[in-house]
Amino acid sequence: MKNKLMLVAFTMGKFEKIMKFSNVKTIPLFLCIGILSGCANSYGATAIKKPATKIAAESKFYITQPKDGVYGNTNYVGSGKMTSSAISAELSKKGVEVVVADSVETIEGAKIRAVNVDATYLFYTKILHWEDRATEWSGLSDKITMNYVIYEAITGKKVASTTASATSGWATLGGDHPLDLVPKTVQDFLNAVFQ
Repeated sequence: MKNKLMLVAFTMGKFEKIMKFSNVKTIPLFLCIGILSGCANSYGATAIKKPATKIAAESKFYITQPKDGVYGNTNYVGSGKMTSSAISAELSKKGVEVVVADSVETIEGAKIRAVNVDATYLFYTKILHWEDRATEWSGLSDKITMNYVIYEAITGKKVASTTASATSGWATLGGDHPLDLVPKTVQDFLNAVFQ
């Protein structure tokens, strides 16, 4: 009986040490994992309509300027121009020549302008959702939804398209904006359509 009591006491002592160790070591670990996963942005795209033939790096693109993003009664002035600049930067990384619109145009006007500047393709963008939140104190994420369409300049034929969404992580240190989410959505699209 005495041996059994000693074994139970020994086992309980080990259990208490294990519990103390696990509480001390795992709580910060799980806390760090939770915080770091909250920092990650999330991205998604509907099925990308890919071209029959991949786009060559020697191409020239005319990039439209989308209308500024709106959320509720808030108009995010300048978001359209900043978006076209971000798209231009991503296309330039692919080695293509780019011409960027200096104002918002209709699709018909953009197609004419693309031909006039001798572009091979027209990159047309619509901002479907643009939500800039003070994530660092509100816990609400920035969100965007973008529609990207590439047309052949001469024929006006749709070559590729997608609708992409992105949400910022909730554990940010401030200074994040919806514009910060645009490059990754463009990269994913371009990687699918370029050679």
